[in-house]
Amino acid sequence: MAARVALLLGVLLVTHRPGGAALLEANGNLSCRCAKTTRTFIPPWKYSSIEVWPVGSSCWRQEVMIKLKSRERVCVDPDTPWVKKLLQDLANLRKKEAPH
Repeated sequence: MAARVALLLGVLLVTHRPGGAALLEANGNLSCRCAKTTRTFIPPWKYSSIEVWPVGSSCWRQEVMIKLKSRERVCVDPDTPWVKKLLQDLANLRKKEAPH
């Protein structure tokens, strides 16, 4: 009985994200990577990298995942104003870095 309770608690701790933080889709059979997204602002100094997947045959919506320095992956809502600004800034950086 105690083992079941401990296992259940462990599962709940692993899957629970306070404040509605996003979860990365764990089931490889589903086409979208993000099961849930967050609109909560994440400061850029916490980023390790940013991945953007456009709408396509693999998913019906655009997906934006921020990998944190803590190695956590957070899916963010691409329609949130701060994410739109982030994506615009990334596009401008790419234009500046592209050779002429």
